[in-house]
Amino acid sequence: MSSLSISKRITEIPFAGIRRVFEKAARLEASGVKVIHFEIGRPDFDTPPHIKEAAFRALERGMVHYTSNAGLLELRKAIAENIFKFKNVRYNPDSEIMVTAGGQESMYLTLQALLNPGDEVLVPDPGYSLFFSCVKLAGGVPVAVPLQEEKNFSYDIDTTRKLITDRSRAIIVNSPHNPTGTVLTEDQMEAVCSLAVDQGLLVLTDEAYDRILYDNCDLFSPSAIPDMKQQSVIWGSLSKTYSMTGWRIGYLAAPPELIAAAIKVQQNLMLSVCSFAQAGAIAALRGPQACVDAMVDEFNRRRLIILSAIEQSPGLSCPAVPMGSFYVFVKHSVPGMNSTALADYLLDRGGVAVVPGSDFGSKGEGFLRFSYSTSLQDCTEGMERVVRIMTELST
Repeated sequence: MSSLSISKRITEIPFAGIRRVFEKAARLEASGVKVIHFEIGRPDFDTPPHIKEAAFRALERGMVHYTSNAGLLELRKAIAENIFKFKNVRYNPDSEIMVTAGGQESMYLTLQALLNPGDEVLVPDPGYSLFFSCVKLAGGVPVAVPLQEEKNFSYDIDTTRKLITDRSRAIIVNSPHNPTGTVLTEDQMEAVCSLAVDQGLLVLTDEAYDRILYDNCDLFSPSAIPDMKQQSVIWGSLSKTYSMTGWRIGYLAAPPELIAAAIKVQQNLMLSVCSFAQAGAIAALRGPQACVDAMVDEFNRRRLIILSAIEQSPGLSCPAVPMGSFYVFVKHSVPGMNSTALADYLLDRGGVAVVPGSDFGSKGEGFLRFSYSTSLQDCTEGMERVVRIMTELST
């Protein structure tokens, strides 16, 4: 008998549901089917040239060794400058900023540093699935908080308050939101922060899509609300803003004591983030930003194509217009079909890959997530297929 035994902690963590869709799409493509990829949540653009050039120059200079556990000081300074420029909050790069391997690691380090076994974290439902799994990996208990579909997928404060116990440590906020693309208003964000202050909770905010906004929509970060900086944590990322998903550069902005604890975790996890990738990140933050504006303009064109086609599709609707990120959360009403069944049908019959809403929590059932991080041509062709298939289903 084998002595190999996987820990209960790991066996309780499910594989990401999106992988099932992606792998099924790959099998179809291998058989010769052209698949339109609305399931992948990453920009399809190349990293801007000046960022790649900075990394090349760093390699030529021999920047191939470990950096500080907290990351290059010059990058931490650039991150602090960026936060002040776009969120009007000052952070000390020496003690309140840490470079991480993407926004996902900033989340992991925070929760590992913060939670004791059994501690609870309030998690948005629907929401990014890794919020749930990262809490569990840290020994904590994720508590799903249903978001209000009819109110921009925001928190209902009374409902949220009833879920708070003496084990509650933090509440996670994600704006712009994955999977819905919605952005919390100033009043909605202030209401969450007021509840957090009243109940003594940290506000952990995933701001990976903070520069991808439409129609002059404003972003409100909890850390910018008066007296909230010491009770807020920012999980930031360069992945989406600069199309640097493979570079794995993110950051953690938090009170000094949490940064110090997260550095301890980092010392025992991966020591430091890739040195020459950090050099590229400095160029991203301090270099020309027209590349970001151009990418967001292109995303907006795609967004409008998706929204227009949804209006023409029987059985589909969009209860909350996305104002950020590159996702549309589409509500469906097809008798006898749940989200997984309809997603499979669209892929099998139309070669259109989307993610079932149930992959984002129990409140995601009845929805599909469309990502418009694929080409304008594919968005157009993919939505023509969706309209055709939904029309066939309706008859």
